[in-house]
Amino acid sequence: MVAKNKRKIFSVNITNKLGERMKSARESRGYTREQLSERSGVSERYIVAIENEGSVPKIPVLNDLLRGLGLSANFIFYPEQDIDDPQLDHLIRLFYACDVRDRKVIIDVANSLIDNREPQN
Repeated sequence: MVAKNKRKIFSVNITNKLGERMKSARESRGYTREQLSERSGVSERYIVAIENEGSVPKIPVLNDLLRGLGLSANFIFYPEQDIDDPQLDHLIRLFYACDVRDRKVIIDVANSLIDNREPQN
């Protein structure tokens, strides 16, 4: 059952492009499937199934693959963070420049904006 929550920011279907993202990450690091298999303990055949056949690994296997690739779970659960966004970069730099009290104010304002926005159709 899904709770009705006004604060839900948005949902991302992480399984849609999981294999494509994993393959891209592996290739960008210059790893073969064999090398990733050795680093992660996941069989080459299963890596092929994830990358090319739409298989979705269980959490422990996903964890092993992410660690083998040197990736954070954010790579899977927050794919929008891969987007080059100068405004977001600027906001993050400003946030880091704030003290603890100011950060709380920023978080409270952002939560208020999300809570009070009009429903999206």
